[in-house]
Amino acid sequence: MNIQEKLDFFRQLFTCIYNLSLNSYAPELLFNATKTAGDSRNDDDSLIFLSLGEPLQKHISQQKRYPLFIDHELGLIWIAAFEYDGEILRRIHVLGPAFSGRSSYQIVKKQLDRHNLSVTIRSRVFRLFEQIPVIPVNQLFQYAVMLHYCVTGERITTNDLTFTDRTKEARSPKQDLAAKDHRGVWFAEQQLIQMLREGNPDYLSALARSGSLSDGPRFDIGDPLRRAKSTSIVLLTLCSRAAIEGGVNPSIAYTLNDYYMQQIEECNSIADTSNTCNTLLEDYVQRVQKAKEKSAISGQIKRICDYIAIHIREKLSIAELAEQAGYTEYYFSHKFKAETGVSVTDYIKREKIRQAKLLLSGTKMSIQEISDELSFGSRSYFSSTFQKETGLSPSEYREQNMKI
Repeated sequence: MNIQEKLDFFRQLFTCIYNLSLNSYAPELLFNATKTAGDSRNDDDSLIFLSLGEPLQKHISQQKRYPLFIDHELGLIWIAAFEYDGEILRRIHVLGPAFSGRSSYQIVKKQLDRHNLSVTIRSRVFRLFEQIPVIPVNQLFQYAVMLHYCVTGERITTNDLTFTDRTKEARSPKQDLAAKDHRGVWFAEQQLIQMLREGNPDYLSALARSGSLSDGPRFDIGDPLRRAKSTSIVLLTLCSRAAIEGGVNPSIAYTLNDYYMQQIEECNSIADTSNTCNTLLEDYVQRVQKAKEKSAISGQIKRICDYIAIHIREKLSIAELAEQAGYTEYYFSHKFKAETGVSVTDYIKREKIRQAKLLLSGTKMSIQEISDELSFGSRSYFSSTFQKETGLSPSEYREQNMKI
């Protein structure tokens, strides 16, 4: 297969999943902000020239031949691979654009204001944004490796990729690196982490001690809510790693990490972030405690308990869980109850109620939203199940245990 045939085959593969563009350009075309007369490419291609010309020129001038990962200030990503004939650059093959995360309208507008673009081009850009796929960065790294192979026949790894450099000139900190601001923080932090590893319910006292020594990383971007969210994410990361060391299945800890990170990003106030932190801390500690209680349970049943924890927001059936364990429903049901002391159905119900308690006491989600979140089917079924398990209705429990 020649290069073009390889590229066509590669395009057929990735377009099965993402509506991503792959185009080839003569070098001189991309080095200009506008297209040469007589070029018959789609007009939308002209919108990327301002973004690609400068980083491509810099990359080529440095005699680099590995793929270039172009990360634009608007949140757009392109991957460029270079087709050489000896020392002569023949073509530049460009994959993209893609988003690694969807930028907000205001951020995009603010960045576009820095360029003297016509109204026509600006409106076209915003229309195009709706068509740009969102692709995980690690997937884009893999595409870069594949694209380079199609163009050169050379096998490389993701470590060989090069990236556009948009960093500002490094500045040496003028403050004392051993400033008093952070003294004592490490010790208090270690105490908190140890309590989380142990599932110690007195973790709040350790958290208060560390909070009295430091209110988080020393940075100021003029947005208190963003700072609170970033500090909360640091705490979340510490919690998830400590929980793993405390016996929580890594898959559960990472799934929770993703879930609570999304919850933090959706917070609308500093109070919300604080309440979310309290909820996630309690959740992780409870899971460490439960992990230690399961020490006498067989590996197969442990794995099913972990599976239930990860999928607790979904509808779960005994048939599905038995299949996961590799047992018949009858044998699985009896084995599960013999080892845990409760039936599969009751175990799932208790786990859902445990999660519901956290959501009722630590969030502003409505009872209907919590019912839907945990796949109870209806609010009435959720309320009756909750009352049977706790002796309180969801609203009564919230009133007595609200942390907000």
